[in-house]
Amino acid sequence: MESISSDRIDSWKDISAYLGRDVSTVMRWEKEKKLPVHRIPGGQRQGVFAYRHELNEWMVGRSDFTDGSEPFQTNGGLAAAATAEGLQTQAKLPTPVEPSQAAKVSHWKRALYSAVGFLAALVVISAYEHVSSWFTFGTPQLLGQRQLTNNGREKRGLLTDGRTVYFGQEQNGWFALAEMPAVGGPIRVLWNPPANVLPIDVSPDGKQLLASSSLGVEIERELWVVPLDRGEPRRLSNIKAHSAAWAPDGKTIAYAAGTGVYLTSPDGIAPKEICLFASVPRALNWSSDGRGLRFVLEGFPSGKNRLWGELSGSGMSTITMHPLPAPVEWDGAWISVRRTDTAFVLEDPPNLEQTSLWLVRFGRGWWEPSIYIAPVPSLHGDLDGIAFEPELSRVLVLTKPQERATFVRYDLNLQTFRQILPGISGIYLNYSRDGEWIAYVGSQDGSLRVSRADGSGARQLTYAPDVIELPRWSPDGKQIAYMTKRPGRPWRIYVLQLESGKAREASGGDDGQGAPTWSPDGRFISYGNVECEGTHSCAIHRIDLASGKVHTLPDSDGLFTARWSPDGRFIAALHLEQHQLMLFDAKGEKWHKLADGINGNDLDWSPDSKYLFVDFPGEARIARFHTADGRQDTVLDLRSQDDFNLAETDDLQFSVAPDNAVILHRQIHSQEIFAYDEREH
Repeated sequence: MESISSDRIDSWKDISAYLGRDVSTVMRWEKEKKLPVHRIPGGQRQGVFAYRHELNEWMVGRSDFTDGSEPFQTNGGLAAAATAEGLQTQAKLPTPVEPSQAAKVSHWKRALYSAVGFLAALVVISAYEHVSSWFTFGTPQLLGQRQLTNNGREKRGLLTDGRTVYFGQEQNGWFALAEMPAVGGPIRVLWNPPANVLPIDVSPDGKQLLASSSLGVEIERELWVVPLDRGEPRRLSNIKAHSAAWAPDGKTIAYAAGTGVYLTSPDGIAPKEICLFASVPRALNWSSDGRGLRFVLEGFPSGKNRLWGELSGSGMSTITMHPLPAPVEWDGAWISVRRTDTAFVLEDPPNLEQTSLWLVRFGRGWWEPSIYIAPVPSLHGDLDGIAFEPELSRVLVLTKPQERATFVRYDLNLQTFRQILPGISGIYLNYSRDGEWIAYVGSQDGSLRVSRADGSGARQLTYAPDVIELPRWSPDGKQIAYMTKRPGRPWRIYVLQLESGKAREASGGDDGQGAPTWSPDGRFISYGNVECEGTHSCAIHRIDLASGKVHTLPDSDGLFTARWSPDGRFIAALHLEQHQLMLFDAKGEKWHKLADGINGNDLDWSPDSKYLFVDFPGEARIARFHTADGRQDTVLDLRSQDDFNLAETDDLQFSVAPDNAVILHRQIHSQEIFAYDEREH
């Protein structure tokens, strides 16, 4: 597999070659336009160097080039340095006519020129309006709702080829790969291994399905080819990806892994790197003619979807980037329609009560807009997935689970369940150290709330558009730390004073911060990064609350989900890719492995710090590990608790009460597929 051996470029000559410009132009850019070039002490002309990723970010962010140069095409092959619409070179203006020359032009010539210019303008405007009318898209309407499923099971990942609908459906604690007729009918399970399997694409001949497989919450997932004639599924080599698409000729599969885009054959042999980015490419989709591969560049530079791009030409070597229209610059879920010029965006703006749906169409010629966005009128309820069959003008949607949950307490000694806090619909419950107070998140609005342990005296502490997760009481019970998502920002940790009700951000920076947990003295907070796998930036950190400074724990690369033990001795974390449970000795500042085979993403300590409770979502169970020797005990097996419908196949969130009871939330939902006819008006 091709790769870039080093991020550093030395000398003006090599930097200029990378940018595809002459040395004098690059030196001028460094002086006038703040091109990120670093100088080696000594002041010599050749004593400079630059980093590829900094050059890429600088070039995508520029919009003021007026030197008549050609669009960017770096010799390093990095798409972050590709041409962007809005970054196109401006044409040089003709030299103005001097006043002395202008005076010599007769009045009748001026009149003639004006008349000719006016007529030409009329012709251009008329032609533009006539041609534009051919390609004006109407507002899409979804009509004639019809419910296709009614089994109450959780579903995910809609895909259709017009004849059949494919999706993942909850089955024995996992998402099994399932299918049903596109007009409705019986659901058939195609493949149900001990893993979560979701459909990605159908081969052009309709005989094979491209699917992803995961054991837990990992973003990069195994790619599999599943024969639709009940043949044996086969894995695509050792490839892991977060997005993939089958080319119209059936001979190539494109996939995105980390910040790169790659091509491979359907057997996964000899994958080829096409380009790398400064951020994560998602929603890969081939154009209908197979000549272009489109994608959305996500998280650049501030957590928003900023650009969409296209790879084309021989070997997909030509890279074109375009800014997204303003309505969809937020971080929505892009869902591509198989090998067409159409896509959909599902968005949950914090200030709206239900999902926004946008129809996206890409231009196919110079006379069309490069990208066209149209809002689709709201449907009944929130959406969790969508699929489209252009030939039939038929849209399939998957409703979101109803956002309602009740808390359930499991007593380890009595091995019994009991519902607690009746009337409260919430998630992420956390007890104060003395057990007298609780903090939780309202399941319907994502707000932070507190009450006494019996549910009395409830108060709401945060409001929209803030979305809160994983609140944690300080050891003295006077503060609550939590992670919050605000529009246009990554997840950040805030600390709220209970007495004043005022909240402040715990530290500076712009990294995505996950669940906070306190040191026993209340001076520090530990956390792991979130939304970090694609950029390989996961690590465990410690915040000094007095100064706001952040210290990264040594050798914590690739770790996430940090939990500080109540006695302060250890910080526990999970390794996302290797599925390991790790312990960090706070005094010796060294990590050691406590257990393998961990596929969940939630941890909690027993009050005495002797046990670590860990979730296994795919197995629908919670176990505890003895920190002294790593011995494992299953404390709760939810596969025998169907009455409570507690097992979430991708997120078995829980907490441990001061008396060692396990607190879970019981989901109340029904998730079904509906069909609509799509029309444009």
